[in-house]
Amino acid sequence: MIEAFLLDISGTVVRSGGFEAVFHRVYSEVLGVEVSPESVRVNTGRKKAALFTDMVALHSPSRVDESGLIQRMTEAFDTFMLEAIEADPPAVLPGVRDALAMLAEARVRVGYVTGFARGPAERLLAVSGLSYEVLVGSDEVERGRPAPDLITEAMRRLSLSDASAVAYAGDTPVDIGSGLVAGCGLVYGLTCGAHERGELESAAAGTRAKVMQGLQEAVVDALRA
Repeated sequence: MIEAFLLDISGTVVRSGGFEAVFHRVYSEVLGVEVSPESVRVNTGRKKAALFTDMVALHSPSRVDESGLIQRMTEAFDTFMLEAIEADPPAVLPGVRDALAMLAEARVRVGYVTGFARGPAERLLAVSGLSYEVLVGSDEVERGRPAPDLITEAMRRLSLSDASAVAYAGDTPVDIGSGLVAGCGLVYGLTCGAHERGELESAAAGTRAKVMQGLQEAVVDALRA
């Protein structure tokens, strides 16, 4: 029986599409470049400072050593995220509230680990009416996904030492990688977010990770395990 279920947020419990505009705004207004929608899509879920470092090197190499650029991009992302959340809160995905009710009935603790900074993540969960026992933002750990830091920090805050008693679900290949590296007993890649089933299945191939349509399906599977 699992003791805790850790979840990504965007694309896992709320719709993800609206936030892609936030990335484009950062690249356009702060970096002064246009980035393809596909490049934005495949990089969802990553720690923003690390992502922006890579994007500067790729799209504006002359600015790689510019002092404070990555910090300005990260701060702008957080500001634009908060604006987007207030202007048009993303819908909670179908089945999520039922899934969370099932976990509550089974007395499984719920937490969120996210590529967003803590401030925007807190606001996003608040406007969505989603409660939690623990939340870890990407600005609170050293490494982003696919490193296990977000998950291990959530476990530390929950006073859990056995990762095999933890389930984790996210909607990206790096989510799957993070759950596996952390040693979570159950790892789910959900097709309700930014990535296609084939991309998730490739990340899960040869591992214990499972690809499922949404959170409710994953919770049913986890509670049966």
